[in-house]
Amino acid sequence: MKRVLALIAVLALVNSGCATSLDETQTGALGGAGLGAGLGAIIGNQTGHTGAGTAIGAGAGALAGALVGEGMKRSRQATKEELRREMAQQQYGQYGQPYPPQQPAYQPPPQQPQQEVHTKYNARTGQTFPERFKYDPNTGEELQYIR
Repeated sequence: MKRVLALIAVLALVNSGCATSLDETQTGALGGAGLGAGLGAIIGNQTGHTGAGTAIGAGAGALAGALVGEGMKRSRQATKEELRREMAQQQYGQYGQPYPPQQPAYQPPPQQPQQEVHTKYNARTGQTFPERFKYDPNTGEELQYIR
């Protein structure tokens, strides 16, 4: 039991000494490994396998801590990005765009859509249709060419 407490103390010391130079993922992994090792040692001691419990607990704790740390890092980055967008919107929305938008030198006139020529008809209904139709879409009858 004294070894377990010594291991926890060493991991806590290492974790606190490196916390300033590590990112959230690494810090979470170290903290999780320390907590997992402690819990694994306690559980392993109850089953008679203290070393195995410590190793398994440290690995599982490191993984869980790294996942939590990564989530914290992504959340912090998303918050920063959202603040940047809000600040940019306030800056440019309040005072207008920093430069007026440039107009193109030449704008061609808008094109009128071409009218389709109706070259086929339905003899029964008298409706006319463009060349691309083979059958009347309403009745399904075959169309004939206009003479």
